[in-house]
Amino acid sequence: MSTIQIGTGSLFDLRSSFEKELTRWEKEGLKFQVQEQKMGKFKFLNLTLGKSGRETTKQEEAIFRHNLALVVTNLLLGQVSQNLLRRMIRIDHPYLTAEEANALSQKVIATLSAVEKKEWVSRVQNEVSSFLRENEAIFLEGFFRFRLKDYVHELKENLEEAIDQLLADKEYQEFIKLLRYFVEIQEPKILEVHVLFYSKEKFRLLDEEEKPLEHEYLLKVLGDLKDEGLRYEDLLLSALITLSPQRIILHHSEKTNIVNTILNVFTERVTFCRDCELCRSIEKH
Repeated sequence: MSTIQIGTGSLFDLRSSFEKELTRWEKEGLKFQVQEQKMGKFKFLNLTLGKSGRETTKQEEAIFRHNLALVVTNLLLGQVSQNLLRRMIRIDHPYLTAEEANALSQKVIATLSAVEKKEWVSRVQNEVSSFLRENEAIFLEGFFRFRLKDYVHELKENLEEAIDQLLADKEYQEFIKLLRYFVEIQEPKILEVHVLFYSKEKFRLLDEEEKPLEHEYLLKVLGDLKDEGLRYEDLLLSALITLSPQRIILHHSEKTNIVNTILNVFTERVTFCRDCELCRSIEKH
């Protein structure tokens, strides 16, 4: 009889991870015995092919190890990967909550494209199969760290990108909260503002009578803006926040970053228009 031992130091239920596969193997005619062991925080599953008093064939042995390699591959690229990522986050980024760590670990694995996932499944399965041909025991976390270093490195890179994005999103949300506060505490200086987007870098503001808000008026409202590096998005947002209109109508706009920011800050005050005289005047430019 042949016995393969699978070990893990992670919290997931090792037996339940194999349950579906064990049921399928039985239906396919494979006879085996399963024994669970615990040593401190470590868990082991001993899977023995065949029954006592009966020799197993080479074909049964090959199918048994092939099936094990499939399950181990899924565990390594699934639960073991997520547990390692959560541990990295806990050590290197302790300020993140458990919920954020869990979401990040799932996101990092999900960022792999379908092609990349398929390639990694094939590579890891070959690596596991090769290992099980020469060894009777495999400890998942140890194998993951020492035999799949390229995959671990890719996960780390994806994790850092995901964390950078998360922190940027948090900073953006704090920025939005601050701008909303400014809008809420101000008395509206104008009833309605029409924003005409001629391009991604050119806009024009009109009042409720569809008359242009002249540059001189905007300077009085905004103050003397001498920063030559001020971007048009900053100028537009500053003007809208300072004017704090009761209604903002965005004409012929696309879902650019500045449009999304305006929506997040002014929420229900914002409406979109794509088919009016002002919209048509934009199309002629």
